[in-house]
Amino acid sequence: MKISIILPALSNKGPILVAKDIVSNLSLINSDATFYIFYFDEIAEPIEVDCPAYWIKDHINLNKLYESDIVHSHGIRPDFFIFRNRKKFKGKCISTLHGLISKEYGLQFTALGAKLIEFAWTTILRRHDNIVVLTEVMKKHYLQYFPVEKLHVINNGRNLSTKMIDRQDIDLLVGLRKRYKLLGVACVLTKRKGLHQVVQALPMLSDYAFVVIGDGEERAALEKQAELLGVKERCIFLGSRAEANRYNNFFDYYIFPSYMEGLPLALLEAAGAGKAIICSDINIHREIFSAEEVSFFELDNAQDLIRAVEKACFFKTQFEHKAIERYRAKFTADVMANLYNVLYKTLLNKY
Repeated sequence: MKISIILPALSNKGPILVAKDIVSNLSLINSDATFYIFYFDEIAEPIEVDCPAYWIKDHINLNKLYESDIVHSHGIRPDFFIFRNRKKFKGKCISTLHGLISKEYGLQFTALGAKLIEFAWTTILRRHDNIVVLTEVMKKHYLQYFPVEKLHVINNGRNLSTKMIDRQDIDLLVGLRKRYKLLGVACVLTKRKGLHQVVQALPMLSDYAFVVIGDGEERAALEKQAELLGVKERCIFLGSRAEANRYNNFFDYYIFPSYMEGLPLALLEAAGAGKAIICSDINIHREIFSAEEVSFFELDNAQDLIRAVEKACFFKTQFEHKAIERYRAKFTADVMANLYNVLYKTLLNKY
């Protein structure tokens, strides 16, 4: 079984890491699977993958793509590439949608503009044989565009890195942890992630420091907010770090105040590390965790965020045990890869 995966770039981002984990873990359970990755953009520091990777604009290797039994796209450009070249593909074509398109683009464009993007993207996907979505919430949303038999729910899954972090970062976090309880998060710093809510509440959480792993367009605004609120010394921005889940072991609590998600890998990684989790009360988070497993808070409500932190502190041991149990049952990369293996074989009528 030859499987080609098409990506925008080999960047250190959630959807790309999902694709990487599919390759790495499915190869272990299906010895007949041969993977290739094709990508659009050359970048300075690409992630490593466990299969041959080719620049899609280099036509020398495109025969491998067109002759694959399964072609799996992630993102609008890969999806459009299949749409435009569908007659050239010998095998079955699937796409994984990693979020609610109109919601995500609604933060950048008008509601009408975001809806038009969603309509155009889902129209492109009608030439695919199957569409994978990450949650039942997403499936319900996309039923307005696709027949139910074309939609398939597969949760993201992640295995955790066992590598140690840099000594400089260890010294910083250990020193900080001697003075404060650490609230931590790892994500791309955008408005959608809602980190300003934590910074806003920090003056009223004097026993806590907030450690942020990641970079992005909102970093400068968050740093300025922390300075204006007088919490700059308790609000630590470490910048981007490879395999950021390695830092979870140094956090006392994992806080995830996002306004919207597909199925957040960082949250799954925190659960896998056995962290007590505090997260925004949105439907995606409610689907993957219960109130017995994490501490929810209402968006844009500083007092409720503070209450949720206090609850996580009180039930810390319970939340830690419940989160890791949930992770092991549903959200490892092995579980995810097995479900994709079943889907691929089903599409090829090998069951």
